[in-house]
Amino acid sequence: MIQYSKKDYVQMFNILEEYLKDKVQGIDLTILETVNARKNGKSFSSEEHLKGFIYAQLSALVSWKKIKDNQPRLNEIFYNFDCQKLKEKSAEDLINEITAIKCHNPYTTKNQMRSLKANIETFEKIEQDFGSLEKFITHSTPSNIIKLLADSKSTYKLKYAGVALVCEYLRNVGMDIIKPDVHIKRIASAERLNLVTAKNDYKIIDEFQELAQVIGISQVKMDYLLWNYCSKGYGEVCTATPKCDKCIIKKYCKR
Repeated sequence: MIQYSKKDYVQMFNILEEYLKDKVQGIDLTILETVNARKNGKSFSSEEHLKGFIYAQLSALVSWKKIKDNQPRLNEIFYNFDCQKLKEKSAEDLINEITAIKCHNPYTTKNQMRSLKANIETFEKIEQDFGSLEKFITHSTPSNIIKLLADSKSTYKLKYAGVALVCEYLRNVGMDIIKPDVHIKRIASAERLNLVTAKNDYKIIDEFQELAQVIGISQVKMDYLLWNYCSKGYGEVCTATPKCDKCIIKKYCKR
């Protein structure tokens, strides 16, 4: 939804950036750095794709700080994301080792690990059909790629991976896309900042892609600023019950 001028949008995101820089400590810049690496010509290996997907799964309902702090051990547990070795490793061993370092979620980790072999085989099928995972994720629009990996009717559907999780995986390998999670959809909605009009996740992704092109700010940077402004433990301003009296971008909001 292109509502304001480019100058207004840029100003709003600049205000958010300055606020987060001063008020919020420990913000993770990994995805921004990864997207910049792709823009600068980096190509990601099969192991890096698998790593990006597994970390997206693990961090879905577990604190990212906890995952990041345990990365060296997680890399060991997953054999540095060697596909062949991982296909042979017991799902129960993976579950037990992840649980031992408290990087598990009681509702999701078991299913994720028990479906890992099948998901690796899906990645291998994609490589057979497209030549590489890199060619696959760049052969169509981002929303089409996400649909191929997240839609239950797709040949390439990844188990226990919905739209938001697939977006996180693709961002982990440098794709510049928004992740339509609850925070982003809430703050960007017509009821608040009115950045998008769509309710459907795929259309939200398309609208953010259009907005990024118009204002010249990457989708991952917009996501990073908006998400951190909303999320618990970070900005905690535009939450389910927003703290409008503390909002520094209130003039852009529809509330």
